Amino acid sequence: MSTLAISSPRAARALFVAGLVTVAVLCLGTQSARAQQTSAEFSDKYNAGVEAFKARDMGKALAAAKDAKAAAKSGFEKVAAANLMVNVAGASGKYADQADALEQLLASDGVPAGSKGQLHKALAGAYAQTGKLDKALGEMKEAMRSGGSASDYDMLATLYFGSRDCRNGLEALDKALAGGKEANEQQLKAKDSCYFQMKDARLLATAEELLRRFPKKDWFNQVLSINQEKKIDDMAIFAMLRYGFEHDYLDNESDFIKLADRALDVGTTAEAQRVLEKAISKKVIKKMEKADGLLKQAKDRAVEDAKTVAQLDAEAHAGKNGDTDYRVGMRYFSLKQYDKAVDALQRALSAERVARVKRPDDANMVLGISLLKLNKKAEADKAFNAAKADARMAAAAKMWLGA
Repeated sequence: MSTLAISSPRAARALFVAGLVTVAVLCLGTQSARAQQTSAEFSDKYNAGVEAFKARDMGKALAAAKDAKAAAKSGFEKVAAANLMVNVAGASGKYADQADALEQLLASDGVPAGSKGQLHKALAGAYAQTGKLDKALGEMKEAMRSGGSASDYDMLATLYFGSRDCRNGLEALDKALAGGKEANEQQLKAKDSCYFQMKDARLLATAEELLRRFPKKDWFNQVLSINQEKKIDDMAIFAMLRYGFEHDYLDNESDFIKLADRALDVGTTAEAQRVLEKAISKKVIKKMEKADGLLKQAKDRAVEDAKTVAQLDAEAHAGKNGDTDYRVGMRYFSLKQYDKAVDALQRALSAERVARVKRPDDANMVLGISLLKLNKKAEADKAFNAAKADARMAAAAKMWLGA
């Protein structure tokens, strides 16, 4: 027999436990005060596994852990071998072996009762990695029998979501986020998926938050689609399509055509030209005859607008008709002369002129976009918030506020 002294790495065949355990709790901690008798065969195989693990030679470490398990005779040796296997198998991605070792540890009398909760969590993770979600849920619930932390509830929610149990998953996630914690992207995506399946009204707010915090084409398309289905105000959809164009999120013909058509309607003719040219370059236009007709119309009108906008601006300055200022602002915006667009739109929204503006909310939206182009984010947000105050434009303004 060989003497095993955990606290003494100088012993000829001591088990080098310190610093080894990463997945499971240190099951041998209570033994550190006294020597343990182990066989020379077991100690050699175990220590070879520890050394290989420390050297990150996982193939050798896994083989040595299996040899140590086969050589283990006493209860202490079996616990030590299982603990080694938990760590080596986990680091090697051999989750079935890890689960077997964790099961052995949980069944052992040599494992302190206070360590079992952590072992149940580790076993839940190993089962999840092998696709045994029912078993994983059982282990996680066992680990949380006396309560759980936010991370525990997060793991429980993930297991429920993996099992397609949205009701329990969302309930667990609420507990994980208790106290006003902000959901991360993965948690928001899980909510989004569940709300979509459940046809839950909270889907829109979740998609809006995903777009604001983790901007991607998918979230833009979802927010746009929901609002189109709700048949919100056409000018708000127009502002959303502008957002999609600005971020290169538009990817189908109908959205490009709708945006170009509306731009021509409101007098932003050069904008319509840019939209159509982008659609053609992306090869998303199928009905080229219509696109060609719109493009010619946009180009011709854009040339005329560029020639006449300065005269219209002078006339608008002289008068006090906010609608004229608004239309001048639209033309400058279309021509990418954003500083002049801001000046005209601010005139349009002034107290003595705004009464003649049909859609002050739209004027504020375009003012906000122009200010963003001039890198004046705080002023842009003020304009977007003014637009948001009009219920017709609220959804679009929220989208641009996250830009």
